[in-house]
Amino acid sequence: MVGMKGSEVAPDTDEIPVTQVLCAGDAEEVSKEVPGHQEGVKVTEGERKVMGRPAILPQIVATSVAAMTQVDMGAVFAFPGVTLPYLLDSQAGDLLFTPAQVALFASIVYLGAMVGSLLAGIPLVRLGQRVTLLLALPLSCVCWVLIYFARTVWLILALRFIQGLSLSLLANSSTTYVAELSHSSVRGRLMSSLDLSRQLGMLFTFALGTSSLTWREIGLTFAFTNTILPFIGFLFLPSSPRWLATHRRNQEALKSLVFFRGPNYDSQDELISILDQLSDSGRNVRIIKQLKMMREKSILRYIIIMSFVLFMMHFNGVSVIPAYIVVIMNQANVQMSSFLAAVIVGATRVVGTFFFTLIIDRMNRKPLLSLTSLTCAVCLMLLGGYFYDQTHGQYMKGHDWLPIISLALYAFSSVSPVISLLRSELFPTSVRSTVVPILYTTFFIGAFASLQVYSLIEDALGSFGAFWLFAGCNVLMVIIVVITVPETRGKTLEQITELQRKISRS
Repeated sequence: MVGMKGSEVAPDTDEIPVTQVLCAGDAEEVSKEVPGHQEGVKVTEGERKVMGRPAILPQIVATSVAAMTQVDMGAVFAFPGVTLPYLLDSQAGDLLFTPAQVALFASIVYLGAMVGSLLAGIPLVRLGQRVTLLLALPLSCVCWVLIYFARTVWLILALRFIQGLSLSLLANSSTTYVAELSHSSVRGRLMSSLDLSRQLGMLFTFALGTSSLTWREIGLTFAFTNTILPFIGFLFLPSSPRWLATHRRNQEALKSLVFFRGPNYDSQDELISILDQLSDSGRNVRIIKQLKMMREKSILRYIIIMSFVLFMMHFNGVSVIPAYIVVIMNQANVQMSSFLAAVIVGATRVVGTFFFTLIIDRMNRKPLLSLTSLTCAVCLMLLGGYFYDQTHGQYMKGHDWLPIISLALYAFSSVSPVISLLRSELFPTSVRSTVVPILYTTFFIGAFASLQVYSLIEDALGSFGAFWLFAGCNVLMVIIVVITVPETRGKTLEQITELQRKISRS
């Protein structure tokens, strides 16, 4: 690590204006790290054009390791879906939960995640995303093992709460890590792969639900399949170049960029762009300073918008349906096994996520969000209509394929990664490590609230009324995002920050 104590600065070359960012020693050392940037040799614009495109494989490898943490998150989310039927069954020969305890079993993980997100900014800022992940993965593993051995309801609920703490660290760290290591040309697809992995984790959970394993054995399986490999992988990966840059560790930041971009890419030029942006906003590493920066109009505007969107999105069914999928299928009286129907819905989530991974960098963010959210609204309207008919007419008796098709198409469309992308894209590097945990806090508050009140909404409005309410929330979310959020596709994180500042000034 190179110190930044001196106040004097010196230019690196006439063509690379780093005078406000790097001290003389930094500039000299940075220039030696990249091929073609030898000491005393100026790099012309023509020489830069000769430099190749960024290497993709190192970014894919790092994203794959981060994606494995999302598999564990998907398992945590979907675990109630295969567990609740047994917890309510007095003949199961295991612990028997009351309906209130069942609702808490499904939702308390989000309460833990909310608390974890409030605290996540501390390790993210001080330790970085990579080290935070290395701490969170063993915690998740221990929770899965202890759930297998737990013999009281309240101990299991306490472990689910702790799982939420671990989950919040995994969510905050992995998404920020991938967003900051990705080149703008592939950032959308790499970020989408995190969503794909989370859906694979949910599908894996539903698939295990159809096996002969007990719910305790399913949890024990997750302890070994979901946490060990990513822990080993992160031991061999560098920290995020942008996080290193915010801590004035410029040489390590450059080495990290070279690792992720390859030796034939002008990593120095990208680092200079990052440092220029940090110079404009200040390298406010401390959380208190970042909180003060968040009062800036261009930042506060999108914190408010995204907080509302992330809270509201849970009232479109995104948390309730995976947790209650087997129960919903039982209520719909489908002819096939409810667990098999859950696998079908889970499989369509995976297919949908893979599809969006392929197109996310080929289609603008806002039109894609509008299309998918409105499709979800139509599916929920149809599902609500099926349950309304069950109660009032039964004209659709014998059409039990409708809830399966509606939920499958809803699952396909609901996994659009646009909101996840915007959560990381809309905020400058200088405050991202603090803003993202705050946004995750509102996200988990929404998840907890939606799961807690779902049964109350169902009692008050009926199943059909609950699904129609979810459909309306989808439409409202589309309107808010389309009106208030700028298009971000194809822009670097630094370009997005500058665009926001121009919008706030106008």
